[in-house]
Amino acid sequence: MSNTLNRLSAVLSNKQRSIVKIVQVNTDGTTTVEHSDSSQSTVLGDSVANGSAYIEDGRIVGAAPDLPYSELEV
Repeated sequence: MSNTLNRLSAVLSNKQRSIVKIVQVNTDGTTTVEHSDSSQSTVLGDSVANGSAYIEDGRIVGAAPDLPYSELEV
């Protein structure tokens, strides 16, 4: 690998983080969430009861602000 690619890889995180809407907090320590494409999934964690949350690698890592957004395809 080139030195530039090594430096870029060191800066970028391998973890994927996204913002989701909380649909339902389940009793088994998981939460059902809705992604921006309207798909739903179940993630680990129940620390955010409503609103939006950050998820990273299938786990809730904290509350996220409810801000307006738009998606652009490039």
